[in-house]
Amino acid sequence: MKRVKTFIAGNVALIGLLVVVLIGISVNPKFFTLDNLTNVLRSASIMGIVSVGMTFVIICGSINLSVSSAFSLCGYFFIAFSQRSSALALLVPMAAGVAIGLINGFLITKMSIPAFVGTLATMLFTRGLVLMLTNESSVNLGELPPLLNFIGRGMVLDTLFSFPLVVFLVIIAATSFLLRKRSLGRAMYVVGGNAEAAKLMGVSLTVTMFAAHALSGLMAALGGIISASRLGSAVPLAGTGYELYAIAAVVIGGAPLTGGIGKMTGTLYGALIMGLFSNIFSMQNLLHPLWENVVVGVILLVVVLLQSVVMQGSTRRKKAREPNVSATQNAT
Repeated sequence: MKRVKTFIAGNVALIGLLVVVLIGISVNPKFFTLDNLTNVLRSASIMGIVSVGMTFVIICGSINLSVSSAFSLCGYFFIAFSQRSSALALLVPMAAGVAIGLINGFLITKMSIPAFVGTLATMLFTRGLVLMLTNESSVNLGELPPLLNFIGRGMVLDTLFSFPLVVFLVIIAATSFLLRKRSLGRAMYVVGGNAEAAKLMGVSLTVTMFAAHALSGLMAALGGIISASRLGSAVPLAGTGYELYAIAAVVIGGAPLTGGIGKMTGTLYGALIMGLFSNIFSMQNLLHPLWENVVVGVILLVVVLLQSVVMQGSTRRKKAREPNVSATQNAT
């Protein structure tokens, strides 16, 4: 029984994903068709890639509200350079995403601006820049080169896996390795758990925070590239709200906003839950589609409350196991 409880506590997001799949099958038989799942997983992968970047900053105890505008700006750069050079169409957006992340890191660590305020300012500035560059209208420069077109629309193994899904899974594997096996990943957990203790351990708060936000910007850029490739155009309001959906996916995946805890497999499950849930709403006739955000908000609130209860219970158990040092000293 204890093993079952431990498994459930450590795999809440996975269990939630299975429940969502069962709900989808019961709502509409077409939910579990290959065409529907392929389209849903492609869309979920784009948001999931952005969520991977958000996982880094949340583990560090930070936040990044600029991912949605970075997503849009990098999508514009991808389209703008697509007719000149495929290499530039990929490198320029990724460089821009990293640059936005480094700016966020600078504002937070060097200027001592709270992450919420600093990344909000970056979000507003970048979104305004996108609107000016696009003149507030979609940009379409013609047919994309085959390689760039494949990024958003290509399929691997015929019709089994979309290329965005493959990219997402590869990123999940690579970033999981970084968090678990590399010193940078371990530093993120230490900084998010206790910044003062991290300093005493010799962990650089500045380097770690810069790296986390740079990776977040890079993931937003990759998401923007794939989205623009899929649409074949740059949409100035693309990615609007993705910062909130990314945060929701990370939290549903088991990473509290207090930092120090989280894993990429949880983010994978969280992103898939968000994508599948949105698809289920579009296929059901019981509730109006406008109720989607209401239900997602309720689910997110429940998850946060459950995390709080679990963490409080864990804290109480740890305190109960600790020897009563003062009582021992008095006895001696």
